[in-house]
Amino acid sequence: MIWRYSWRDSIPLSVTLFQLAINIWLAATWETRTLLQNLLFIPLCLFLFWYNGLVASHNFVHTPWFKLDSLNRFYLAINSINIGLPQAYYRHEHLVHHRFVNDRPDQYGQVQDPTSIFANGKNGQPENVISYCFLGLFRADLLESFRKIGQTGEAPQLYLELAACFLALIGYLILSWQYFLFLFLPTFYLGWVLEHLENYYEHFGGVPENKYANSTSYYASLYNVLFCNEGYHQEHHLRPGVHWTKRHQLRREFRKDFNKVDRVILRFPPALGFLDHRRIVQEQQATQPCAKAI
Repeated sequence: MIWRYSWRDSIPLSVTLFQLAINIWLAATWETRTLLQNLLFIPLCLFLFWYNGLVASHNFVHTPWFKLDSLNRFYLAINSINIGLPQAYYRHEHLVHHRFVNDRPDQYGQVQDPTSIFANGKNGQPENVISYCFLGLFRADLLESFRKIGQTGEAPQLYLELAACFLALIGYLILSWQYFLFLFLPTFYLGWVLEHLENYYEHFGGVPENKYANSTSYYASLYNVLFCNEGYHQEHHLRPGVHWTKRHQLRREFRKDFNKVDRVILRFPPALGFLDHRRIVQEQQATQPCAKAI
């Protein structure tokens, strides 16, 4: 067996491989279709980008899928092409997020979590969701993150992933500059907008100072089956090293602690959190059933 935790990791793996394959195919065959026909692929490519960041890239950070480190490192390089940035950068930012979990500004107005929804808010309130999502990509301090990654001894992996991104970029431009301009760039930008939207409502309404209520959760079964139990986000923050197939068990484990606090349980997936963004209920009041691990 090649799997470190579960063969079910082949599900997000298959999605990311399909994402890479369809992007190469679109670039290579761009000239065989009209511009309108090509643009019809944007929703699919955007969904794959969003799913990658939400499920595949995210889970891989915490529980690398393969027993062999060489396979893990190869996958990281390949998937860096999909998300348009080195996976090492994604990992670095995400682990900092887990360490400080959407913290509020200190006395100097600074936050430790670069993805905190409070970082650019006013008067101690979260930032507006629109500016958070659409400006988030431009606020990334890549050079500083690369410097810190290098200090951890992961510079060789970072260089490998940067090389993969660069070579893919050149390859796409050679195959079709129109593909790069009209599909790759819009998908890259809007994909990261969706990633920021997801993160926003995975934490909006949460209490950063309370580890049992600093995030939100969404317990609908279908969503958690299709998205590898990503709805158990509060549970995930409590035990980030637990494989996604076991996250539903954490809800039962922490039920007593959840019952002691008011926390956000969403009625819609986080990407649609704006439809019901302040549903604050206690755990014992929640009526939605636990999703079963697939």
